[in-house]
Amino acid sequence: MKRRLSLALVLSSSLLASLSHAQEPTPSSDAPPSDAPPSDAPPSDAPPVGDQALVPREPAEVRVIGAKADSLQRVPGSGTLVSRKDLERAAPLDLAEMLRRVPGVQARQEYGGGGRLDISIRGLDAGRSRRILMLEDGIPISINPYSEPDMYYAPAVERMRGIEVVKGSGNILFGPQTLAGTINFLTLAPPDHRTIAADVDAGSYGYARGLARYGDSYGGVRYVVQVLHRRGDGFRDQGFQSTNGLAKIAFETGADGEATVKLGFHRDESGSEDVGLTRAMYRDEPRRATLSPASHLVLDRYDASLTHEQRLSSSTKLETLVYGYTTDRIWRRQTYSRSPSTIENYDRIVGDPTVPGAAIYFSHGDRILDRAYAVVGFEPRFEHRFQTGEVGHTFEFGGRLLRESAHYQDRKGDYPESYSGAATSEEKHTGLAVAGYVQDRIALRDDLLLTPGVRFEHLTVKRTILRRQNGTTSEDVFVEGGDEVNGVIPGVGAIYGTKKAHVFGGLHLGFAPPRFASSVSVAGVPQGVKAEKSLNYEVGTRITPAAWLRSELTGFLSTYSNQVIANTSAEATDATALSDAGATSIYGLETGWTAMVAKLVKADAVVDVGVRYTYSRATFRYGKNAGNLLPYAPEHSFNANMDVELRSGWGGQLAYRYVGAQFSDEANTVPEDVTGRIGRIDGYGVADATVHYHHRPSGLTFRLTGKNLFDSDFVVARRPEGIFTGGYQQFLFGVRWDYEARAEQPAR
Repeated sequence: MKRRLSLALVLSSSLLASLSHAQEPTPSSDAPPSDAPPSDAPPSDAPPVGDQALVPREPAEVRVIGAKADSLQRVPGSGTLVSRKDLERAAPLDLAEMLRRVPGVQARQEYGGGGRLDISIRGLDAGRSRRILMLEDGIPISINPYSEPDMYYAPAVERMRGIEVVKGSGNILFGPQTLAGTINFLTLAPPDHRTIAADVDAGSYGYARGLARYGDSYGGVRYVVQVLHRRGDGFRDQGFQSTNGLAKIAFETGADGEATVKLGFHRDESGSEDVGLTRAMYRDEPRRATLSPASHLVLDRYDASLTHEQRLSSSTKLETLVYGYTTDRIWRRQTYSRSPSTIENYDRIVGDPTVPGAAIYFSHGDRILDRAYAVVGFEPRFEHRFQTGEVGHTFEFGGRLLRESAHYQDRKGDYPESYSGAATSEEKHTGLAVAGYVQDRIALRDDLLLTPGVRFEHLTVKRTILRRQNGTTSEDVFVEGGDEVNGVIPGVGAIYGTKKAHVFGGLHLGFAPPRFASSVSVAGVPQGVKAEKSLNYEVGTRITPAAWLRSELTGFLSTYSNQVIANTSAEATDATALSDAGATSIYGLETGWTAMVAKLVKADAVVDVGVRYTYSRATFRYGKNAGNLLPYAPEHSFNANMDVELRSGWGGQLAYRYVGAQFSDEANTVPEDVTGRIGRIDGYGVADATVHYHHRPSGLTFRLTGKNLFDSDFVVARRPEGIFTGGYQQFLFGVRWDYEARAEQPAR
């Protein structure tokens, strides 16, 4: 696996060398044609009062929305941008906290360390965010983007400067997952002057976090380096520790070219079970410690990328991405059963063995899931602006060549803490993906944009079985099989109006290739499983009726011919298995409003109030469950926040979120079963707050953060095996020091 990462670094270095010696193009004097209505830009997020710090220059990177004030207006569909100031004011522990503020998005964090990220958009299954296209600086980050798009790795929120979310036809520029939406995390920008930051936190449940960051520029080269470490005891005595490192270098490759090199690593170690509480356990002691303290997960990830932007003329640019990353995960889980055996000598029994299903019987052994993934990709992205008569065009096309691989090893250990064990199964997967897209943003008039486009996807997969179970034993085999998947993903969007008030609408085909295990059986036979597809419609409006107020309202409808969900029915033999749900439909409404109250009353401060609400009804269309809600698809969600920044240096934020009731199974069973796996999940609300004081002369900031202020108990999930509770009340005290070499700042 490390050799594949080295290959990505070699490719990056080779491309960089060729670009740095390329002949510089002659700049064109022609101004690019405008494809946006010429009106005032919507108000941007205001910096803290009295903050004169320079915002770092945007590095060469791929954006799904853009950096300009009117970028959202050109997106063919609904979109949300979480800004740098939003992140700073919230002082979040993980990315899930910020994603919950995006209309239509549900983000679940089940572990105190922030190592897992389960995201749902508009009713899709949230498990490991596998139905959302996840990007970082425009680059895929799931473990295998095409055939196993799971997010066992959750990026650290401290390395981000913003988040972009797009849910309309703009998805077709990226792929392969275009079912519901695209989330693009924007990492730190290298500064053009010296900046230093040190940040520490300590608080409840043994939580501690330390961060160090240094950035500067030298001879036109800008760079930033950051190291982050966090640890804690966990909410349910599931201790964790993680270390994250990031290095970015941005430099010019000529008069009209710039490159950004990014290197990163991430290591997680945490208690990580797959069995939750039973019904009786939760009622008696909802904050009971983990039932499987020996279960443990270790994850290592390394990534490298090169992004180069070359302006061939004032109206033409070429962006090139070369990237590679590896993810190694080893997860030991103590074996258990809900049905006792008379011949088994159990290590321990928890629960009530006199009630069938109310006890869990832990054996004196474990299962070790050893996984290794690697991805290498190359993407050229071309943009050209031109005019045909009075009509302006922004023509974009590009492609992707990506190779992904996975190595699975399952072992059976003789004691709960074993990482060795005897091999029970082993297999290897490889996938080669080729994709291309073309899109034209057509300015028919100053106030009318039409954006048609199409994406093509081709995936070739191979599955090699090296060892498999045969009854009660395992045997070495060599079985190979392969399959191919093709997809044509069209989409079109339209925008009418000005920057202050416009309407938008569009439709696109959602596409998700089948997973490795679904494409080829253990006998090496292609299964003929088709890609998951949906037809998605949107119509909405974005309005800025006053300089202090902006809003967005979007209606949506998606129909799926065969949606894939986690099988959580009472009859399921494996609660974590994915299954075909058949035809489904999702429709609803989402809205968001932001009021800058201080601007309204002309106060010398920042007082921003944001309110967001989503109604989403996701149902089965046919069969015995027709009309039932899909599992883990709440109809109602609401969140609000108030940000305050005063010239005195005091500030803070109050945030509240509500998630409506949802069901854990396809039958929409209301009463809990004895295991805790089946039953309705009641709605819950959570309030968070942070207050801080910034002493400008010293650069010190002191903050106090409270999570789940009312210390409420609630269920966030009944899977994979039982009840999992939400985060408990937690208080954190932090100190941050920022230094900027202001005397060295360039004139602007």
